[in-house]
Amino acid sequence: MSILTQSGRAAIAASIKEQSLHLAWGSGDANWESSHQVEKVFVEDEIALDHHTIKDVRVFTGQTTYQPSIDYIVDSSSGVIKRTENSSITANSAVTIEYTESTPPELITSEKLLNELGRRTADEVLFCTGDENGELITPSGRFKPSNVPTNNLYLKFTFDFTNAANQVIRELGVMVGTKVKEKLPPGQRYFEPQDIEDPGHFISFRAYSTAH
Repeated sequence: MSILTQSGRAAIAASIKEQSLHLAWGSGDANWESSHQVEKVFVEDEIALDHHTIKDVRVFTGQTTYQPSIDYIVDSSSGVIKRTENSSITANSAVTIEYTESTPPELITSEKLLNELGRRTADEVLFCTGDENGELITPSGRFKPSNVPTNNLYLKFTFDFTNAANQVIRELGVMVGTKVKEKLPPGQRYFEPQDIEDPGHFISFRAYSTAH
């Protein structure tokens, strides 16, 4: 089995570094992290909810709250609730269900944001290496700049307060190779969807469970 070596990864990073890099942000889906309460009837010991993925499920009838794993099992990815064999929930009965619609997991097959609002040109693109005392601080650790190609790139983007003002940001993505339309103002660094000729390639995706 062949592997991609460190020098090979550095070569890929070097190729990406030479292209246009943008950070796109979007509003995602307003239903992400929304709360729901429904009344449903178990049919053949199952209830299929209208949403998936789900979390923070509570099943109850009146003042009686049923116990997960003991009275019912939740398949979060499909949004299906199954009544257990020895459940205290009466067969074919109606129950009330409270749950939260989860932010979906990022998919490796994703090609774009769900609802892009705009994208910003990178202010700084650096090769870097891991260093516990490094001055480049990221959510995944600290790094220091490198003068030679490495398999890590540090990207810095600075958005203005006027960019997507009053919008809720729920998703971010790094784009490489974006081509903007001609005749845009010189020096423009923030681009809305109508400014884009070719969106380029989607190389990194992050969906947020807490809106920003």
